[in-house]
Amino acid sequence: MITEIATITVAPGQEENFEAAMRHGGVAHLSACPGVLKVRFGRGVEDPSKFAFVVEWESMEAHEQARGTDSFAAFRAAMGAMTIGGAMEHFALS
Repeated sequence: MITEIATITVAPGQEENFEAAMRHGGVAHLSACPGVLKVRFGRGVEDPSKFAFVVEWESMEAHEQARGTDSFAAFRAAMGAMTIGGAMEHFALS
């Protein structure tokens, strides 16, 4: 299993729209990707313009293959042009 931790920075003034888009479809689309075991999503406490996704994948290969699916495309489309940056890392946690 691979755990992905992604942080996304949202454009000023778009925080509420981004959170609503993720809670009303975006996270469901990501969860529907083949190889996804679990998705957690939340908003930053110290910096409310940052959001985090913690995604448990069956494998790194499953993650890479999921990027080509309709579900992943719908997840990305839900973000629209609201994001201005981010970072992603993958971990083999025990």
